[in-house]
Amino acid sequence: MGKIIKLFVGLIALMIVGIIGITALSNADGVLGDVAGSAKNAAMNAALDASGVKNRVQDALDARAGDIAVATGLPLETVQQGIDDLSVRDWQVTDLPAGAQATGTIDGAAAGVDGTLTTYADPSYVTVNAYGQTVTLAVPESAQSYLGYLAYL
Repeated sequence: MGKIIKLFVGLIALMIVGIIGITALSNADGVLGDVAGSAKNAAMNAALDASGVKNRVQDALDARAGDIAVATGLPLETVQQGIDDLSVRDWQVTDLPAGAQATGTIDGAAAGVDGTLTTYADPSYVTVNAYGQTVTLAVPESAQSYLGYLAYL
């Protein structure tokens, strides 16, 4: 199970790399209102989609389903269902709600990634900090139950 989680964290970091440039440019002045924040998120999501990163992440998971099944001892069908439930193509850049309470931070160094992943009491958000940039992602409902496995890192 730990290998799946490490792969998942690494793939999330890969998604972040595709949007780091946009984040750096949009935060240059440091003052973003609600409208500007929404526009920034829309631009980051468009860039993320156009970059094909989500498709590459999905393809990598699909290609390694057999390896994950062997490493975890789970049936291939179970692994494939888990990959489908992650709904990689549905993850979106969003703003973290003001009252969000962090419940844990996973150091990416455990998975060979330079960064951290923060989870919250509300499982519909995660924040990734990588390469000096911080991006919050909205987690699809089907993937939220898998966030608890991050503790096994």
